[in-house]
Amino acid sequence: MHEQLARLDGLTVLVARPAEQADALCALIEQAGGRVLRLPLFEIAPVTDPAAAAFRLQTACSFDRWLFTSRNAVVHAAELLSPPWPPLAAVGAVTAAALTGLTGTAVLAPEDGDGAEALLRHPALQEIAGQRHLIVTGEQTLPLLEAGLRARKAEVEVLAVYRRVAIDHAPERIAELLGQANFAIIPSGEALARLAALTPPAAQSLLQALQLAVPSPRVVETARILGFVHQPLLPQRVTDAAYLEVLLRHRPGHSLNA
Repeated sequence: MHEQLARLDGLTVLVARPAEQADALCALIEQAGGRVLRLPLFEIAPVTDPAAAAFRLQTACSFDRWLFTSRNAVVHAAELLSPPWPPLAAVGAVTAAALTGLTGTAVLAPEDGDGAEALLRHPALQEIAGQRHLIVTGEQTLPLLEAGLRARKAEVEVLAVYRRVAIDHAPERIAELLGQANFAIIPSGEALARLAALTPPAAQSLLQALQLAVPSPRVVETARILGFVHQPLLPQRVTDAAYLEVLLRHRPGHSLNA
């Protein structure tokens, strides 16, 4: 165990998750010997009209399935309308665990990987013509899941139950953190674009040379467009343990075959 805890010694990881979602991941990194720099770029807030969102959840209780795109969606939906809910699906393991913990019911989730594409591959979502589905998500959600369900002739509604609010940081603070970090865990393409916008011109080279760990190929493409030098790391699953594993495997001096 001591060898495991020392494996990130000397490395500094910038974690750009919202503050309320960063604690468990930061604790894992620190237990593995790493140093954490917290830089929340967005905070998660309720939608501006929660009464209207709650009404839409209530009217959708007769739907065939609710599909949740994040743990945030689970938490904020529960604040609007307590279970029981219709049959449930989740885009990944973390979201599925949040739903199971809340409702005590089985949750349809990807059999391999995480994300909308993985969920759409599930056998239970192939023959869904005429079924009614509600996607429970945040504002500015990606259209892939909705488009995939509609292509299979399902009736689909999308409901935002939370929103992201940008957090301002002083440019000199951003530059200081970038100068210290070896890795950065970036939770979304929006967060990466926000970090790039906050970074002062003199520190852009530090940002673009940073080794990123990101949740999806979509964010990898965002990094490419923004001019990042290194190919971002993709964990096998979008979980705290998988992020730690990808950092351990790609730390300087470590053989990928070890």
